Amino acid sequence: METELDLPPVQALLREFAERHHLNAAELIERERVAIQATSLANIVLKRGYVQVDDRALADPAVGLLLNMLDRNFEHAEAGIVVFVSGCGSSAEVIARAAVESSLNIRYILAGDRAARLQAYFRYYLDGVERQARNWRAQIGGLGKADFDIHTGAIDRRLAANATMRTVVDALGSAGAERWPASIEERFKAVGESLDYRTFYARMSSETHADAEETLRYFVGRLQDSEDLLQAMALETVWTTRLYTHYAVSHFVRAALAYAHSYSLQGVEGLLRGQAAEVERELIDISAHIGAGI
Repeated sequence: METELDLPPVQALLREFAERHHLNAAELIERERVAIQATSLANIVLKRGYVQVDDRALADPAVGLLLNMLDRNFEHAEAGIVVFVSGCGSSAEVIARAAVESSLNIRYILAGDRAARLQAYFRYYLDGVERQARNWRAQIGGLGKADFDIHTGAIDRRLAANATMRTVVDALGSAGAERWPASIEERFKAVGESLDYRTFYARMSSETHADAEETLRYFVGRLQDSEDLLQAMALETVWTTRLYTHYAVSHFVRAALAYAHSYSLQGVEGLLRGQAAEVERELIDISAHIGAGI
């Protein structure tokens, strides 16, 4: 049975958002009300809901660690909005992509054996550090003794820290045989969203990899010698970036909803479903402004 939650009003959430990020752009912030409200409320209700979890949920070694991952995920999702309203569209796209991947990791873990998948996530990282250290060591053979010793010491410290973290992970016990999907495409597929990988995610990776797309668009637009066309292209870029920030918020809210469902957080699931629906409607409205340019 769901319980009623005492939540702050929307205007208080907007005010706190502006204060938190030292922003004084009321009109821009109000325009992003749906995204700000959804991220803020999801963050609030998850933490309040966690206090109410029963002993069975607390016995799950993943429950607190996943909440920590969601907290970091919240920072990414909110940062995308901050950067967008601050006028840094290209950077907003990069942060939005990071937020989506963070959300997807959480949703993937929650979609199966939580403890086993969380350990696979940790071990994949630890194995990667060791692989990087081996490659690093392979590159320093031609250095002079002083530089060689500096790099060797740094590598040894890196590996020692990694070994300590591996000891902590191993102490959690064997949670079952799971392989962390190295390809994010596999994680999209596992949560039933392969098409999103081929559309949204592939497209929003452009700025992350510093692709030539926007430079080519600008170049082609200039060749047309039409200020109206350039203006239309610029507006489409802004609307597309806004779409990405809301898409990232949508993923964050869905990750929060998956967590609430997995741990039966009373009063939280219904609210998060409502917020997810609001963000979805906003995404549809934003989409109507995209498609006019190149």
